[in-house]
Amino acid sequence: MTEEKKADEVTGSADTVKMSADQIIKRRSRWQSSLAALRYIDGITKDHEVKLRDTDRATSLALLVVCVFACISMFVPQLSSHRIPLVGAADVLLGLTLLTHVANRFGILTTLTPRQAVLVWQLMMGSSLIGVFMAINLGIVICLVIAKTQIVIPR
Repeated sequence: MTEEKKADEVTGSADTVKMSADQIIKRRSRWQSSLAALRYIDGITKDHEVKLRDTDRATSLALLVVCVFACISMFVPQLSSHRIPLVGAADVLLGLTLLTHVANRFGILTTLTPRQAVLVWQLMMGSSLIGVFMAINLGIVICLVIAKTQIVIPR
């Protein structure tokens, strides 16, 4: 395959940003690249020619359902007497579903080029660290709000 044909395939998608050779040499800002990547992913997830395994769809759906139930268990007042067991069960189910979700997709790394595999691995690790960062900071905010909240006990 010629280099021109490869370049046409890379820039030929309607969902990707079309760039001239001069523009390709100049690196786009991280925000432009991220927006282009989100548009690209949005486009290919709607493409019916991209085949996904049934287990991939099932774990994605299970992840959505478990997240919804986890939120419901925390905010529905009628479930307040069962809140701790429900949140614990939702947490276990969410953890298992997340583990299954990632494990079902992890093998794809072996089909990528070494550079692509390293970049995907770095994205996965970065996303994990962002999740840890958000969880810790959310915990700190919740603790600060609780510490400043005055509880009034009626007599």
